[in-house]
Amino acid sequence: MTNANALASRELAEMPDEDLMLLVAGGFIEAPATELFRRHNRALYNFVAWQCQGNIAAAEDITQRTWEKLMTRCGAYTPQSAFRSFLFQIARNLWLDLNRSAAESLRETLDETHAELPADDLTPEAEFGLSQNLDRVHQALMALPFSQREVVVLRFFSDMSLEEIAHTVGTGFETVKSRLRYAFTRLRQELEAS
Repeated sequence: MTNANALASRELAEMPDEDLMLLVAGGFIEAPATELFRRHNRALYNFVAWQCQGNIAAAEDITQRTWEKLMTRCGAYTPQSAFRSFLFQIARNLWLDLNRSAAESLRETLDETHAELPADDLTPEAEFGLSQNLDRVHQALMALPFSQREVVVLRFFSDMSLEEIAHTVGTGFETVKSRLRYAFTRLRQELEAS
């Protein structure tokens, strides 16, 4: 990497998302798009995977289609809200479209794959207990109504602010707060009962 390329990469890494997207919209695509992908792909995939209830193939497909749609429509981008909200809104709309066309295909759960456990420091009994707790939390999250699960996932797995969530899902700030409150109540009841 030449000094000029290193400087350009460092400058891109320091730019806000919205400025990077404006560069992409202006035709300077590869480096800014790569930086946006580096910053947001993991959180985007996690959000979509929760929406797809663990259906990895569907989550990967929607995540890829989100980036494709972003790139094909980048010329029309105007920074009216946070880039991340814009990106997640594309993914949400793709998921809703897919869900409408094949409602039951997204109902498959991820029964055999669980979060990786830090087994090095755990006794077999502690590892088993942690695994069961993760299963209970996962089941409780998946049992939430879509609108509640969606805001929980955006808040805690995608680290969005309440304002960003409201913009992404197209509802008001107070509605997001209410959905979170109802979700926490349901989760608490579900986890205490099991």
